[in-house]
Amino acid sequence: MSATVVLSQLKSLLEKAERLKGKFSKVYPTNDQWDLLSDWSVKLSEAAKALQDEIRVLKESRSDRAWKDSEELRSKAQSYRGDLFAKGRLRQPVIFRRNIVTIFEGPKDSNFDSEDMKLRKESTRKRSELIRGLSPDGVISWAISFAPTLWGGGAMSADVFTCLLNDIEPELVQTWPPAIRDSLHLLMEDEESLKESPEYRQFLKGWLARLE
Repeated sequence: MSATVVLSQLKSLLEKAERLKGKFSKVYPTNDQWDLLSDWSVKLSEAAKALQDEIRVLKESRSDRAWKDSEELRSKAQSYRGDLFAKGRLRQPVIFRRNIVTIFEGPKDSNFDSEDMKLRKESTRKRSELIRGLSPDGVISWAISFAPTLWGGGAMSADVFTCLLNDIEPELVQTWPPAIRDSLHLLMEDEESLKESPEYRQFLKGWLARLE
């Protein structure tokens, strides 16, 4: 169940409870009904308090949960990087190229996009901006590791995305195989948007300068 569904259900419960307040002055319960009203109002208050406590605990454990939930993704990221250095070629070249384009260009808009799709694409643009804030090695590591369908808006929780973003930076400067350099240069020749992107040029410039 998504957070959006839970929020919708909680909002619905809150609105129903608020609407009930004005109705009690218009009814005349029996003695037994007064007892039930008292008992149920107490139980409702206790349930609300338990829900509040659970939300507080979950909020405080966000980082730990995100680290646990992202374990498989982090393991795959290490495997993809290790495979690249061992074999000198990308295991998923199409995903790498698609990632680079998405990170520096963002998703393409369509006149047929629904409101939900527009929100997802806007979220993806914001996440792309955060990825561009990584070092060149960090950007490459991300592009190798996670397909856009995994990290785009609506596909991955914000907590897991932040966890992966904080973990993806290599501890040491990376000497990437020639396949990475070749792919990055061919992408600039092939993608008109990247040719005109000052951020992509700055990314390449910073990466090449680090190699010198």
